Amino acid sequence: MLLTVDAGNTNIVFGLFKRKKLVSEWRYPTEDYRPPKIGKKIDSIVVASVVPSLNRQLKLVLKKKFGCQPFFVTAENIPGLIVSLKNKKEIGSDRVVDALAAYKLFGGPTIIIDFGTATTFDVVSAEGAYLGGVIAPGISLARDALYEQTEKLPKIEIEAPKRVIGNDTKSAMQSGLVYGYVAMVEGMVHRIKLQITNYKLQTNSNSKFQNSKQKIKVIATGGLAQLICKYTTVVDRIDDKLTLKGLRIIADYVEMG
Repeated sequence: MLLTVDAGNTNIVFGLFKRKKLVSEWRYPTEDYRPPKIGKKIDSIVVASVVPSLNRQLKLVLKKKFGCQPFFVTAENIPGLIVSLKNKKEIGSDRVVDALAAYKLFGGPTIIIDFGTATTFDVVSAEGAYLGGVIAPGISLARDALYEQTEKLPKIEIEAPKRVIGNDTKSAMQSGLVYGYVAMVEGMVHRIKLQITNYKLQTNSNSKFQNSKQKIKVIATGGLAQLICKYTTVVDRIDDKLTLKGLRIIADYVEMG
C-alpha cells in the first residue's frame, strides 16, 4: 500500500493507494493534523509539502507510525519532469507534482490551475518541461483580507450571486470573488496560451524544446475549482485528486530506483 501526503498551508490530505486506485482519503487542518489510522501495511510514503516548518516533525511522525522512510518531493528531485528554472528551491512541491500529474494523465502542452490557499497557474510544454507559472492570492485568502483589513465589510460565504452587479454589500463582494476570479482565470489562460504558442526552452544540455501546435489543455484542481469553473469554458477538465495522483505516479519512479 502507498500513502501519499499533500501538506498544504491550510490542510493536510492523506491518500491511500492500492496499486493505482485511491481507496481512502483523509483531510485535516494543517495546524491540527494527525496520521490516519490504517490497518494495513504501508510499503512506501510520498510527501509534497509547502510548509517547511512542518517537514521535520512530519517526517519523524510518519516514519514512527508506519515504519518506512517518507520520500519528500521537491522541484529538485522530482522524477519524470524536466524543471530547468534557475532557482528550483523557490518552486512549491505541490506545483511540480500537479504539473507532472497533468502531463502524464492528459499530455501537453498543459496549463494547470490550482485553487488553493494561493491560486496558481503552472505550465508544461508538449515535451514534458515545466516552464513556470503564475501565483495570485487564493479566493478564501482574498475574502479574509477584505474582512480583516476593513471595518465595514463582513465575512461572507464564497458563492456566486445571481447577478454580476451586486445590489448590496454581500452580493457585491461575492460577485468580486467569484466572477472576478473567473475573469482572472480567463484572462490569464488567454495570456499564457499566447506565450506558450511560440515558447522555446533552452536546457543545460543545449537541447531545445518547443511546443507543438497541439491543443493546449487546461486542467483545474483545488477546493474551489468546481465553483469557479462552472462559469467559464476555458477549463477542459477538473480533477480534484490531481496532487494525490501525481504523488502516486512519483512513487512508481521511486520504486524503480
